[in-house]
Amino acid sequence: MATKTKDALDAALTEASAELSQPIEQKSVRVDTVEAVAARKYNELEAKRKRLVERYRNEVKVPVTISPFYAPYLGRVVRVSVNGIIVDIPADGQTYSINKTHADHIVAKIKRIDAMIEHQKRVSDVSNNFEHQPGELHL
Repeated sequence: MATKTKDALDAALTEASAELSQPIEQKSVRVDTVEAVAARKYNELEAKRKRLVERYRNEVKVPVTISPFYAPYLGRVVRVSVNGIIVDIPADGQTYSINKTHADHIVAKIKRIDAMIEHQKRVSDVSNNFEHQPGELHL
């Protein structure tokens, strides 16, 4: 019986020493303070912004020229922001290569200004702005 107890004790000691030699499992504890949640959201948004920057850098480059004529409407430097990514183009008449997405937005701005100027010209032409019948003139 003494050998049985001794064998059981040896087995228990061997098992205990094997358990002690194994690394302790560390559980990841997630801290949900306001600052931690805000920091996680900020890091996610920053990673998304960096992916967008890379996407726009790898996009096809398109030549864009902004005439100084548009400077009073858009400013001397035209700033275009798409999804928080900003591109600045001088309105100096020179050609610059920028990505297609931002170029499309610049062209849209220029077209809106052209439409506004055309509308102003039609309205200001008072010698031809008269109606023979009500509703005839469409400005």
